[in-house]
Amino acid sequence: MQIQTLIDSDSMKDERLSFLKNWEEICYSLKEEKIDNDTKVLILEVPDKEFEKLLSIFPSKAEAMGAFVTTALENGWEEVPESYVVYHADFDGNRVLAGIKTPQGVSLHDQLHLEQMIQTMMRFPRIVVYSSEVLTYIKDLFPEVDSRAYVIAREIARAGKKAPDLAEIAKIYGQDISTLEGKLELIEKLLKNPVRLPDGEISIRPYYLPAG
Repeated sequence: MQIQTLIDSDSMKDERLSFLKNWEEICYSLKEEKIDNDTKVLILEVPDKEFEKLLSIFPSKAEAMGAFVTTALENGWEEVPESYVVYHADFDGNRVLAGIKTPQGVSLHDQLHLEQMIQTMMRFPRIVVYSSEVLTYIKDLFPEVDSRAYVIAREIARAGKKAPDLAEIAKIYGQDISTLEGKLELIEKLLKNPVRLPDGEISIRPYYLPAG
């Protein structure tokens, strides 16, 4: 099991690690990776077999692991995401048409059937979108989507560039975005560095880092 969090000081590191005082039985390893001048990602890894030490407290290893993750989440950590789903939505003035792209392909859903789409999205630890605006369509049904979202436009801005409209990027990539399927395909392409923009190329942070 791997969990991660962003830190910007030693005191913040101590604060994020403080929950471990209630899990003294297990052994773990820590790794720090620098992201920029002020920020690091702290990665904590616990071998699954360590949770077998807690079987006198929990009825199963799975329940011990679940309790550990729940405590970590409450203290600012997240599981390191190993997969993602791409999501986009269009509003035509009367209705919302939303779509997701997973390894199994693309599925489209109108506003009356968003629950089915969200059930699929919930199985993925990271939700990749181009802009945060599309999150508003599903936030009522999926409140934790903000904490799972990787917003490409935000990452472009973090890297020091102005995020253009998706249509401008589509011209550079030669991608047809007249359909929702085309937009989802382009958004997924932008996960691969470097990202090509009207004023040059940049590299953005990978999707698996904490959103922060």
